[in-house]
Amino acid sequence: MDYDKSKVILALDNYSVPMAEEIISRWRSEVWGFKLNHNLYPYIGKNYNNIFCDYKLYDIPNTMCGVLDRLVDDGCEMVTVHMTNNKAAIESLSKYADKIKLLGVSVLTSWNFADIDKVFRSSVEDIYSRTIWLMEDNGFYGMICSAQDLQYLPKTELKKICPGIRHNTIADDQIRIATPQEAYDLGADYIVMGRSFFENA
Repeated sequence: MDYDKSKVILALDNYSVPMAEEIISRWRSEVWGFKLNHNLYPYIGKNYNNIFCDYKLYDIPNTMCGVLDRLVDDGCEMVTVHMTNNKAAIESLSKYADKIKLLGVSVLTSWNFADIDKVFRSSVEDIYSRTIWLMEDNGFYGMICSAQDLQYLPKTELKKICPGIRHNTIADDQIRIATPQEAYDLGADYIVMGRSFFENA
C-alpha cells in the first residue's frame, strides 16, 4: 500500500465478532483504529483502544446523553452524531467534548447530489455551512464527510474523517467516493476503509 496506514480507520461493520477480533489483533499496531457499529460494539468495543463507535446519534438529549455516558465509561475514543438534529440537542452534547471525540455526520456518502437536493432542498455547501458552526460551537473534534465534499467546506479546524474510500472509483453502496491518495490530497485527516483495505494488504 502506498498511502499512510496510520491514518486509516478500519470499518468492521460486516464482520462477525470472531473475525472482527482477528482483524483487530492483526492490524491494531498499523492502523489508527477500528469503526464498529451497533452490532459489534457491545460485544468487543470496550476491550480495545482507538475505537470509533459509529452510532450516528439522533434522538432527544436525554437518550443521547445516556448512550454517551456508557461509551465514555467504556473508554470509547470517537462517536458519530447526526447533525440533522436541532440546536438544543446538539448543545446538550457539548459537556462530553472533553471526554470523547464527537464527530458530526451531515450527509451520508451513499447519497448523490440529487438525493441531497430532494431531501434537504439545499446544496451540499449550505448543509455544511449550518452543521460546521454547530460542531465548532459545541466542541466537536471532527466531522464525517465524503472526500468529494472537502472542496465545499468552509474553513474549519475540525478534523476531516472520510469514508467511501476505494482503490478504484467504482461505486457500490457508497456513491461519493475517492481513492486513499485522492482523499489525502483533498485534505482528509483520516480515511475509513472496509473491504477495500484488504485488497492490497
